[in-house]
Amino acid sequence: LLNGYYVGGKREKLDAPKGGNYQQMSLAFVNDNSYFGMTAPMQGSRSRYQLEKYFGSLDIYTTLIDYRQYFKFRSLSLAFRFYNYSMHGKDSESGIIPPFYLGYPWLIRGYENISFSGNDAVRAETFNVSRLSGSRIIVANAEVRVPFTGPERLALIRSKWLLTDLNLFMDSGLAWNHGNKLGFKKDLTGGADSEYRFPLFSTGASVRINLFGYLVLEPYYAFPLQNGGFRNGTFGLNFVPGW
Repeated sequence: LLNGYYVGGKREKLDAPKGGNYQQMSLAFVNDNSYFGMTAPMQGSRSRYQLEKYFGSLDIYTTLIDYRQYFKFRSLSLAFRFYNYSMHGKDSESGIIPPFYLGYPWLIRGYENISFSGNDAVRAETFNVSRLSGSRIIVANAEVRVPFTGPERLALIRSKWLLTDLNLFMDSGLAWNHGNKLGFKKDLTGGADSEYRFPLFSTGASVRINLFGYLVLEPYYAFPLQNGGFRNGTFGLNFVPGW
């Protein structure tokens, strides 16, 4: 690699690794007393608490905490989410099970230009994609959701066919591995091998569109605050309903 770009390489035949057998079992407690709007929940709460264990050739177990709370007011809703997914055990960072990835837009919006570029220097920044993955991730989100077009009793503008919400959001998250040093100060000097991890933030606006009950689209414009901030806004598209 030269400045993040592939310039050449060589091939070498190696013996195939030993095979293995894997089984997994999970147990989860799920609660949902939310009221869904046109594209996303508007009131109530939802949660999932899960424990998953891998058996056989792997010594890995995972824990998941996913809690969401919604507050409905006359013309808008406030939505909050806390999400923690962690992998533990002596094989948790062996690479057999891929690490968790923070850069998906349904977790944190605005970091896709890093996610798919493969270049360490994105738009004059030296943010490395490795900072978006780890055996443990924490995500926190907040949204202001305004029903824009739809039924008269819900939306600002009456429409029978066009169901949309306008959203202002703040996303944050942290990905790390066992032994990493954690802090709030942004530090990009360590490159891909840095043991220091810091939280990432983004903010922006989006529109969720309900396509006749078959699909929810969310075009958005986000500012990745740890990768150029307001000088580096980026468009993106989600294909999932609001969390």
